Amino acid sequence: MQQSPPADPGDKGAPDKDRKISNRQELLRYAGLSSEVFASVGIAIFLGIKADKWFKLSFPVFSVSLPLLVIIALIVRLVKESSRKKDGK
Repeated sequence: MQQSPPADPGDKGAPDKDRKISNRQELLRYAGLSSEVFASVGIAIFLGIKADKWFKLSFPVFSVSLPLLVIIALIVRLVKESSRKKDGK
């Protein structure tokens, strides 16, 4: 049984290079999405706390409901964007 010779490290194929660029784009896309989620939820929590203090509520209604609404809206938007991408639009 013969072993094949090792691949030339200087030989970079075009599909491999395209795959690396695609992986970087996907990484940047998901990094942007995660920072958007953290920022949106953080702002919603901050505004919920301020609204609870302003209305002088004993139970933190806005502190709980605003972040949940933001998370639901982000999930809906993510599903719409991913289905649009698959359709080719």
